[in-house]
Amino acid sequence: MMNRLIFTITLLLAPLANADAPRVVTSIAPLQGLVADIMAGVGTPILLLDEPVSPHDFAMRPSQAKAISDADVVFYIGQDLEPWLEKALRSRDNKELLVALGDIPSLHRLEARELDEFGEHHEEDDHDHDHDHEGAYDPHMWLDPSNALVWLDIITGVLEIADPENKLTYRENLAEAHSAIVIATENARRALTPLADVELIVGHDSTQYFEEVFGLTVIGAFSASDGQNAGARSLNNLLGKLNPGTCVVEDVTHISRIAANLPDNIKHAAIDPMGYDQLGAGYYPRLLSSLAQSLSECGD
Repeated sequence: MMNRLIFTITLLLAPLANADAPRVVTSIAPLQGLVADIMAGVGTPILLLDEPVSPHDFAMRPSQAKAISDADVVFYIGQDLEPWLEKALRSRDNKELLVALGDIPSLHRLEARELDEFGEHHEEDDHDHDHDHEGAYDPHMWLDPSNALVWLDIITGVLEIADPENKLTYRENLAEAHSAIVIATENARRALTPLADVELIVGHDSTQYFEEVFGLTVIGAFSASDGQNAGARSLNNLLGKLNPGTCVVEDVTHISRIAANLPDNIKHAAIDPMGYDQLGAGYYPRLLSSLAQSLSECGD
């Protein structure tokens, strides 16, 4: 089985043979944004999922497979989010540095929720869908700013080994990016305080980390964190919770037909937890601001 966090390679990896910027590939927008901030002034990382689609069942194009083949460094989350990428990497000779950021031991990781774990507790025999997440982690880890800060440190360390000539630039960029995320987190916390008592139902269970950090109350989801849709019993229970005080939050990367066809008296908001519209310098602070602004639609 391929070791998904190959730090031992970093100890043996020779610096790049020339002064060119390292060829870096990232799987999803949140990682591209974080890596881009560290690489500012040096180069721009390639983004594989370059359009707002779900990463759970993505199919790579030949050009994307070639980008992985040509890369010096690949940053991705791991098996729980990108099984399609894991298979592609395993089939290669993997001479490039592969870093599964979702496997970092110091991360704050939450177990994936079953759809009937919202609200009242249900016994295992009551599960009404044919899969479970026991032992699996919710892969949407970037929505906890503390994890983003951990990743910035790891990304910087890997890039320093792959490209020691730009070590000083990477360190300076790290300090700036770290400070910006800390400030943006506090700004988002203040903006979301009015939603503390609002009950939210999410179209896709991608917000668990964000909920915990910012004190939001989510009472259900139309699809699980791995993209599987709710079964009939969970769905009926969820629809029974709808009332004019409830707000339904749609994930634009995982559209739910149910969430899109709710009564007019139900409040709703749309969020992009991947932050495709925020790519570029200062990605993560803008992501937090965008999420807070979108969720403000759920307020009175």
